[in-house]
Amino acid sequence: MTAFQPSHCPWPRCPSRHDKASPHIQRRGFFRTRHHPKVQRFLCLVCKRSFSTQTFRLDYRLRYPDLHLKVFWENVSKVTLRQSGRKLKVDRKTIAHRLHLLGVHAEAFHTDKLRQPAGAGFQGPFQLDELETFESDRRLQPLTVPVLIHRRNYFVVHLDAGTLPCRGKLTPKYRQKKQAREKLYGKRRSESRKLVTRCFEILQRALPPEVALELQSDRKQLYGSVLAKVFEGERSYRWRRESSKTRRDNRNLLFPINHTLAQMRDSISRLVRRNWGVSKQCAWLRRHLWVWLIWRNYVRPVTVKPKVPTPAQIAGVCSKPLTAEEVFTWRIF
Repeated sequence: MTAFQPSHCPWPRCPSRHDKASPHIQRRGFFRTRHHPKVQRFLCLVCKRSFSTQTFRLDYRLRYPDLHLKVFWENVSKVTLRQSGRKLKVDRKTIAHRLHLLGVHAEAFHTDKLRQPAGAGFQGPFQLDELETFESDRRLQPLTVPVLIHRRNYFVVHLDAGTLPCRGKLTPKYRQKKQAREKLYGKRRSESRKLVTRCFEILQRALPPEVALELQSDRKQLYGSVLAKVFEGERSYRWRRESSKTRRDNRNLLFPINHTLAQMRDSISRLVRRNWGVSKQCAWLRRHLWVWLIWRNYVRPVTVKPKVPTPAQIAGVCSKPLTAEEVFTWRIF
């Protein structure tokens, strides 16, 4: 703990945050807490505000500082929030709060890693597909989850969740429900184009400038128009398509993305088909997905065999496997 040296003042409006090169932080003794016997205190010489190493920790001001690590493993083990609360003997709202905390931090952590120059393992074909699920009602509130991965190392570059229109051929009972919902919330629109565009924009920034893009997907025409909009004039690209009706075995061109989506359904309780743990709101599904991405990219090896690297290692995004403690200890400012 005493070796930690903050690189900047945590106050957002401190002038020193724009001049991180000059030394402006001074050590000012220690204090103890119930969970940390020796915590270093600091003083910013610019804004005269004091802070400590606790300010930079993800468990800052949390009553149970180790609970979020337990919640992390529950969230990637197909356990619902209620069952996690029963196992850990805390309220479901506490588990939901920690899931939100983990999800926000996971997205910031992954975004920060993608800003760093990627190694040679990040070059090569990428695959995109959309998983379909729902929030609250399978027919009236479907959702799309676009997932973009590197084909060779299974590194998940980006994922998201958004709305889809109500399904067609509804019974009279569902048509009445649909009309009632549209009066309250308006007509449900497809966010597929917006989310797929976001995936390609993030890939565009993460790829080295001299690398041409090779994308593999099914035959959905939306991908072609978005590819042309995002990459045309910026870099050369190649789009290879495979029919979604092709047998989904390991000889299928899209086996890596199909395997990834299957693993998502096996690891995330919200995506298990026909279950009570389905998301009631799309925002909670999005947070859960980001927690899973951290486990899949940085913590879990590509296979369960010993001494196998993680997808992030092979992609050149990080140099070693990360533990949950390493990912969820320090906040991303």
